[in-house]
Amino acid sequence: MSGKLRQLIGTLQQQSRSTVAKVLLIIGMFIGICITLVVLVYIQGNIFDGVRTYVRGEGLWAKAQKDATFYLIHYSYNKNEVDYQRYLAATAVMQGDRQAREALLASPIDELKAKEGFIQGLNDERDTESLIWFFRHFNRTHYMQRAVEIWTLADERFNTMMLLADSMHDEVSQFGDSPPDLSQYRQQLIQLNEELLSLEIEFSLVLSEGARWVKRITWLISLGVVLLFISIGILASRQIIRNIAKSEKQLLISESRFSSLKNSDTIGIISWQLDGTIHDANDHFLHMLGFDREDLAAGLINWRSLTPPEFEARDNIAIAELIELGHCHQYEKQLISKTGAHVPVMLGASFLNSSTQEGVAYFMDLTSSKQAEDKLRLAATVFNASTDGIIITDPLMSIISINQAFTDITGLTEQSLHQDASRFINTGHPNEDAYQAMCNLLQQGEQWQGELIKETESGYLPLSVRINTVRNEHNRLTHFVIVITDISERKAEEEHLRHIAHHDALTNLPNRVLFHTKLEQAIVHAQRSDGIFAILFLDLDNFKPVNDEFGHDVGDKLLQEVAKRLTSSIRQIDTITRLGGDEFVILLEHLPNEESVPILIRKITQALTAPYIIHKHKLHIGVSIGSAIYPCHGTDAKSLINYADQAMYVVKKANKLVQ
Repeated sequence: MSGKLRQLIGTLQQQSRSTVAKVLLIIGMFIGICITLVVLVYIQGNIFDGVRTYVRGEGLWAKAQKDATFYLIHYSYNKNEVDYQRYLAATAVMQGDRQAREALLASPIDELKAKEGFIQGLNDERDTESLIWFFRHFNRTHYMQRAVEIWTLADERFNTMMLLADSMHDEVSQFGDSPPDLSQYRQQLIQLNEELLSLEIEFSLVLSEGARWVKRITWLISLGVVLLFISIGILASRQIIRNIAKSEKQLLISESRFSSLKNSDTIGIISWQLDGTIHDANDHFLHMLGFDREDLAAGLINWRSLTPPEFEARDNIAIAELIELGHCHQYEKQLISKTGAHVPVMLGASFLNSSTQEGVAYFMDLTSSKQAEDKLRLAATVFNASTDGIIITDPLMSIISINQAFTDITGLTEQSLHQDASRFINTGHPNEDAYQAMCNLLQQGEQWQGELIKETESGYLPLSVRINTVRNEHNRLTHFVIVITDISERKAEEEHLRHIAHHDALTNLPNRVLFHTKLEQAIVHAQRSDGIFAILFLDLDNFKPVNDEFGHDVGDKLLQEVAKRLTSSIRQIDTITRLGGDEFVILLEHLPNEESVPILIRKITQALTAPYIIHKHKLHIGVSIGSAIYPCHGTDAKSLINYADQAMYVVKKANKLVQ
């Protein structure tokens, strides 16, 4: 049976090669038809585009010629130099076209000069390529030669008109206000105009007839090419159909021999020999390993060469069982696929008809089950290796598993949570509303994400928490997966960024942004409570000489010491802000009365004017302080700050007079 199978497959393989070659021939012819038609369409498009551009150029030429004739005739009556200049402007079109014609007739064609001429003739610059292309490829045709002759004759006629115009202009210029009668010129101009009109009509007719001739030729060529390819395709298709019919007949004859193998689409079945030869195999076995019938016919599939070395010992055990029992027990091994991948299989085998050399074997692909096992192992590895804490629960929040990272982050274990994950997720919410929102989502079987703050032995621990749902194929909730991440470092960084955004880098005092926020809050609070507060505007006296004499390092250190003395001179509820340079502002909130402001000013002045020892230098500075009290001096931030600022300048001026 195996010999006949190889013979049949060899015959089918040869027929397949012949059929494939004919199919490729038909495909090639089809591609050839498409390419030829595209080329013909392209050429035909260029031809009609060329005809279009020449017809358009003739129209521009005719219009310019008519304009020139009109202006000349008009000039012969009124002798107005403006009409003569308009005539000269109109002749530029004809002169440009004449330059283009002469450049095209040159050998070789002067493309640059031809383009310049066409553009001077008012043709679109984009059309110049079509004009030159059309002339280059069709200048030897009867129609194009005749068109060029008409074009040349028209240029000659127009040249005669230009000579008449020059003569007429000379006479008008010579005789001045009393020129002779110019009627003979007008008659000649009218006659030339009629001759040019007939040439223009003839030029258009020649181009139209040429276009129709080209259309007929390209149509006949296209039709001939298509008919040729169709004839060849029909012949090749006929031969292919005969080969297919013959192959189908042979397949029907052999179908009964392989029905048992082909009908098995769940397990692979092979006919094998002890030396590793595989005589036959069903499609499932071949597909399982990535082989095809050609590989089988070529003898490329050998079960011994498909077996990895580590499984040879297990195969020897199975062979011993076959020799002893005629069959072997089912066992697992791997086979090497065509791509080199290892395919896990479960197999069993038996000898045929008491033979000790040939037998049949079946193979079940274990790839899916092995992949499922690998995924489980991988999931377990990820679960245990994750740096995020993970809790897996059932739908009732009973803990199924907790990874080590969860215990490392929180210090909690399954035992400490009493197998109940709700003990962990129910606490640490920022408020009751956030807790209720989480509960509502979880009761609906939805996912939730948020932040919790847990109290630990070392302090408060901020956590990012995600609760994901797991559902089965029936969309029924089966598990919750709780993932926690330690975000304490991120929170600390956010707090640091928040601090530096609202504080002065040198003194660490609140900056202008934070001061205005505090001031607006103080205004709102005072309006509600009918209270008072004050703003003190401070400017250090004699700070610049210190900076100039001892340098910026000493100046910066002095500002830091000033900030410390200011902080120690006021209450914790008050706000000190460095506006910049040596200017400070203080917000004094919740004052008992207005009389307490001067007392605080004196206290601050005494603190700041005391000597400073910085880098072994004894320094003395003064301070000018202006104040504004809410609501006496203003009820909004701008007016209060302006009042305190003006008051400070009054104090500074007074201090200078005292000094």
